[in-house]
Amino acid sequence: MLEELNYQEMSEVKGGVSREQYCATLVAIVMENKLDEGAMEGARHGYNKHCR
Repeated sequence: MLEELNYQEMSEVKGGVSREQYCATLVAIVMENKLDEGAMEGARHGYNKHCR
């Protein structure tokens, strides 16, 4: 019998990362780099969509 995978396990199978890891990486990129306005807007969008 097959085991049903939860969302995080399925993401890892597909090669994704957890929400926590995504958000931590996004924050690190913003804090450690000088981003232009377009990149900063993209970072804001990603944070608002996935990290709140």
